[in-house]
Amino acid sequence: MHGAHKSRNVLRGTNHPRYRDGQRTIKSEDEHRKSSIILLTLRDLGDHIKLFNGDYTRGRKPKGYVKYDMDDPEQLALAILASLREEESD
Repeated sequence: MHGAHKSRNVLRGTNHPRYRDGQRTIKSEDEHRKSSIILLTLRDLGDHIKLFNGDYTRGRKPKGYVKYDMDDPEQLALAILASLREEESD
């Protein structure tokens, strides 16, 4: 047995770290993802014009996030349009 009693050590229900209560719907998660993409794109634009001191944001990037090359004028324009387009669709 090695002293382990799995049935006693496993967290159950609301105490478990992966417990989901159903408060976040697919629609709300999609809205959260879109707003995160907008904020990351705006952060990239701010980094390009040296508005911020740091050069990164923490955490995993949301699905659908595109890192634009801000030195290329075409991609810079695409980044601005992408952040505006996503914002207007809400």
